Amino acid sequence: MSRTIKILTAIIALISLPAMAQDYVIHVNGLVCEFCSIGVSKKVSKLPFIDRTKYDDGVEVDIENQMVTIAVKSDAVLDKKALFAAIEAGGYSPVKIYELAPDGRKIAYRP
Repeated sequence: MSRTIKILTAIIALISLPAMAQDYVIHVNGLVCEFCSIGVSKKVSKLPFIDRTKYDDGVEVDIENQMVTIAVKSDAVLDKKALFAAIEAGGYSPVKIYELAPDGRKIAYRP
């Protein structure tokens, strides 16, 4: 098999792989009670890019660390502006967003 065919085969194989869904973690100021976090969860889970098959309707709230984890659909793009607006509509202040690596590490978000 020629080198060109091997390279083309590898490229086709990579393109054919299913897109991986991505999870994100958002630090949210003031998120300290379970009852109050329900509003944030409801607002965020309604966003069109949220993968509702993961977590609790696509959202997991950690009030102890004031963090919200979201799952984004594999065929969608995170809309940071809409996400932050939904969190603010729930009554809280989003501070920073991170990508969640497969091993659980938080990586600085770069759109």
